[in-house]
Amino acid sequence: MKKVHIKGFRNFDDTEIEFQDGINIIIGPNNSGKSNLLKVINLLDNISENDGSVHDFNKNDLYVNLKKYKIDPPSIEIYYHIQHSLSLDGFDDGILRFKNFIVYNEDGNVLTDDGKYIISAIVLLKYELDSKFLNDYREEMKNKDKLNDFLLSLEKLISRFSWNYYNTTSHQRIKKNEVQNIFNIDYIPADRNTEGLLPHTQRYVKKRLDKYEGQIDLRANITQMLGTNFAEITDEMKQLIELDQGRVGIKNGNNSLTPSFVYDSSFERYFQYIFQDTTLGYEMPMKNNGLGYNNLVQIYNIIAFKINNDYNLLLIEEPEAHLHPAMQYKLFRYLSDLKQADELSKQQEGEQETKADIINGRVIKNQIFVTTHSPNITAAANIDDMISLKYYRNFNEHRVVSDNLKHKFSKKEYINSKAHLEKFLDVTRSDMLFAYKIILVEGLAEKMLMSAFARKCGIDYEIETNHISVVEVGGINFKHFLPLFMDTNVKVLCFRDCDYKYFDGEILNDLTMYQEHLNSMELVEKEFLESENILVKTQKNLGSTFENELFLDNFDDLLVVKTLYKFVTPEGLHPFINGIEEMSIIEWKANLDSIKHPKTKKKISDYIDLYIEDYTNEEDKEVKLKIEKLFFANLFLSYAENKKGDLALNILSKNYLDDLEAEPQYIINDLIVPDYIKEGLEWLKK
Repeated sequence: MKKVHIKGFRNFDDTEIEFQDGINIIIGPNNSGKSNLLKVINLLDNISENDGSVHDFNKNDLYVNLKKYKIDPPSIEIYYHIQHSLSLDGFDDGILRFKNFIVYNEDGNVLTDDGKYIISAIVLLKYELDSKFLNDYREEMKNKDKLNDFLLSLEKLISRFSWNYYNTTSHQRIKKNEVQNIFNIDYIPADRNTEGLLPHTQRYVKKRLDKYEGQIDLRANITQMLGTNFAEITDEMKQLIELDQGRVGIKNGNNSLTPSFVYDSSFERYFQYIFQDTTLGYEMPMKNNGLGYNNLVQIYNIIAFKINNDYNLLLIEEPEAHLHPAMQYKLFRYLSDLKQADELSKQQEGEQETKADIINGRVIKNQIFVTTHSPNITAAANIDDMISLKYYRNFNEHRVVSDNLKHKFSKKEYINSKAHLEKFLDVTRSDMLFAYKIILVEGLAEKMLMSAFARKCGIDYEIETNHISVVEVGGINFKHFLPLFMDTNVKVLCFRDCDYKYFDGEILNDLTMYQEHLNSMELVEKEFLESENILVKTQKNLGSTFENELFLDNFDDLLVVKTLYKFVTPEGLHPFINGIEEMSIIEWKANLDSIKHPKTKKKISDYIDLYIEDYTNEEDKEVKLKIEKLFFANLFLSYAENKKGDLALNILSKNYLDDLEAEPQYIINDLIVPDYIKEGLEWLKK
């Protein structure tokens, strides 16, 4: 299946989704349409008389176009685009399978590609009102001006709706049984149970038994064994029958009723799985085993024991259900190996052994569709295999948007970005694939503190309910992550450091150059900045990194900045910090001798020497204060450089008042959020 086009089904308004051979990993937030997509694919082969309800219609569409639907009944349309490469080496039943839906090119032929014949077909599936009930429908809906009243009336008429297949060229209706032979579709829902795998595997066993020549002899042997073991029962019954059958009239001519045990049953009915302890040898039924392990067994059975080898679609909903992360990884690697084995078998055609033979004893050709919320699976997956679904609900529109991630990186300039993501898209970073709003940060401290900052800015409710993902990109590697979100409605907020250089050698630069640096620096590539859904913010109050900007914005609160210092400096310096009455470079220089540790004393003395001359010679009080702030902020940064995680953890978890009579409180309560972070979070909130 190459593509599906869905109109009016559940939360799908008008959405096209492209697929690929092998694995298709469907990702996205909750209620984005992943399960609905599997339902759509499954409808191609599995429609019962009871399928279809009021809740299958797109209710957003019904609400917006209620006036229209009072006259013209709503419908659901699903277009399945199918391609099959026709093999000319032997018998290929592709034309027979697709004969009612083949789409020809302008020359009246099937499409050709490098000498290969490609069968293209489109199957239209419609859920629609039987036209003979149209007048009844319109009469029922005549005065239904509110959606709830309309839906109640639609419920009364829903039995008049049905699913029908059509040829898109002739618009001729096609019988269901002719469509449901196209693919072998296996759907493994999230609520799996142990009983679900047996019918599927029993069908495979039956097919093998049909070719087993010893069945007749085995049935005869079982019958003989039953007769021998239960002879006491049959002898007793025979004596009673012989006494009565003549009087009752059962005995007639040459016929006489004789009791017997005869085995005449299907062997596959008795096939089942058990678990055997490999050490002690005892057995136990599957239903007594863990859910996760049983889920794994069921998925494996449906993959492995195929009756037919071609035209298989495998739909797996949330394979991670009840599975340990390590088992999730192993399962996904197995699914990936099936794809690679199928590709390898095509390359090695004519050779005796393929990777598929090694994996499973035969080639299993599956097009696999997996929905998942598991970062463990996406972290192990190939980016090219992922399809992202997002359900956007705004005042003016409600729609599902599909993105094939391989298309995101099809541009030549994104090749390195794709390679970077495949290397660094680990479990924690994969979380962003399931979010509607994302915050990208450079380092660990910003990541750890962002939720607390969001609460202080009044958007904690947004983070909890709308799943805002905070992702550490590691340095300024934003350009590798941002292609994922180009041309989407996913809001991406980036916090990057401006990395301003304060010194030219040992000479302090003119501080007016700071603003010039901000104006001239390229935060990220221009094409990303032009996207309305992407915002990049950096420091603005003389800071060059998150840590020293945080210090600068909180400089006026002596208790806070003294506490920040104690979070990152050696304990030997804490008495000195406790004893100072203000953050004054002059006071620190005057009291250097009270610092006991020589290495610490030298470090602080060297930092003072970098700033003291400019501070002393500066006549402008405002500039003088900036130089003093920079001294303390950058000294703080020098200590925090290798303790960023500890700094963030201390900010979140420690109280900081040394006065035993005072009520202790956490520093985060009094900490001022840096302006650039506050502005970014306000944008994200909108």
